[in-house]
Amino acid sequence: MQSADESKSGMSGVANDDNVQAVPQSDESKERQYISPLFNDLFLRLFGSQDSKDVTRSLVNAILRHVNIDTIGEVRELRCDVTSAGGIAVRSARVDVLVVPGGGAIVDLEAQRERVNVDNKALFYASKLLCEHTPKGGPKDYSVLPQVVVIMLVEGWERFEDKAFLHVGRPMWKSEDGIENGSDRILFVIAELNKVRKRYTVDDGELATDEGLAWLYLLAKGYREDDMDEVMKCFPTMREFAEHYKIALGDPELKRAYERYCEARTEYNDMVREGQLWARKVGRDEGYKDGRDEGYKDGRDEGYKEGHDEGYKEGHDEGHNEGRKEGRKEGLEEVAGRMREMGYDDDTIDGIMSGLKESSEG
Repeated sequence: MQSADESKSGMSGVANDDNVQAVPQSDESKERQYISPLFNDLFLRLFGSQDSKDVTRSLVNAILRHVNIDTIGEVRELRCDVTSAGGIAVRSARVDVLVVPGGGAIVDLEAQRERVNVDNKALFYASKLLCEHTPKGGPKDYSVLPQVVVIMLVEGWERFEDKAFLHVGRPMWKSEDGIENGSDRILFVIAELNKVRKRYTVDDGELATDEGLAWLYLLAKGYREDDMDEVMKCFPTMREFAEHYKIALGDPELKRAYERYCEARTEYNDMVREGQLWARKVGRDEGYKDGRDEGYKDGRDEGYKEGHDEGYKEGHDEGHNEGRKEGRKEGLEEVAGRMREMGYDDDTIDGIMSGLKESSEG
């Protein structure tokens, strides 16, 4: 997935990744806890119910406008499946919230709080929806394929290393002239809520002038009635969202689902830590054994080389000395032979050889 030029910038800072935010308000609500709007059961209730069509359309269009994608018309169909019941390991091939408008692109709105390969996940859902909403038997004219936009609301981690909090992706062609846009029938938008949380506060004037940013701030920080009152005056649909949010928080079943989620998350984290400790010990033991074996082998190799070098030098010196002695002996014998050929008697030759030997040894 390629990041397009339409990316919008955010600034880095200190992230707050809590799922539940305790917000001091009136005495009666002082202990009230605010669950992250991206908690699966709450997210589907806020944006996937038939009563939330206007709210969902407002959120979707605010994000689409922010990245220069055509907005959608009146929502004809909202579809979602609540399957988590507070669990954390739900894995099924389903979209979170499917938005089918009367005009415009089909939208898959995804709350992504777990660290996964969002590129491939978005591609899978987009391909699935493109096939589902193409007439049976295939289109007669491929220029009229439906357009699918997958919006991934990423919380708790960051997909891109830059400062932009919104990225747009689409199929691309790579040619000798560079990168060219491919089909616009599949588009991807990744919104990184951590980056919004790091940069903005409710006092930033941009929230009151940019509906897309205001929605992302609301999703990143969680709804706070006192803080968001001025912003909601600028964007009335957010007040409808707030009413749905407060009603949902009063539902005992949602609270129980969230409690189960928290318990499952705690149990999961404990198991991860336990697994890490076990794996670290096993890894250390195996590493010690492997290191000792490898060190022994390296030591043998180094010792052999050192011994070979020392032996070679010692043998070379000894051989050199013996060679010199043997060479002197052969040289004297050759001189004696030539003297005999010249007619010298043996006594004279022996005397000369004795003198030469004493001279060379001296």
